[in-house]
Amino acid sequence: MEYRTKWVVSTLCTITILMGIFLVGTQSYFNSKEIDNASNQCYDIGGTPEVESSFLAISYSFECHTE
Repeated sequence: MEYRTKWVVSTLCTITILMGIFLVGTQSYFNSKEIDNASNQCYDIGGTPEVESSFLAISYSFECHTE
């Protein structure tokens, strides 16, 4: 392979990896904000939030237990 082709391929791979990291980070951030907001609303009505989340809060389940 010629040098320019290798450079283009490696640049595209790097950009793809960085975009993937950015997208996962963004999803994790907004899911964490959503969990915080739901927990605060649960506390406001006198409930106890129960949250189970995966690594980096990519997926989660939320329940609000009230008496």
